[in-house]
Amino acid sequence: MEPVNLSRKKEISFWAKGDGDRYLLIVLTASRSGQNGMPAMVSFVAEKEWKQYAFPFTSFQTDGSDLMEFLFVASQPAGKFSFQIDQVEIK
Repeated sequence: MEPVNLSRKKEISFWAKGDGDRYLLIVLTASRSGQNGMPAMVSFVAEKEWKQYAFPFTSFQTDGSDLMEFLFVASQPAGKFSFQIDQVEIK
């Protein structure tokens, strides 16, 4: 995986809906990779109705110059969940 420089952009934006539980958006960056580098993450609640979310790259301790991967992760215990995303944009 090679990092990509998106420093001209400022945030990741998306629409989501779900079951009202908490989910994580995890961002992997080159500067936080390696054995001791924990990925940066923010949590959000996926409401039952569509809602737009936007997180600046600074929320992930990056200026966007070393992005490697975006992950949407269920943070509740194992089992059934309902989560949908749409219109993911890097703005």
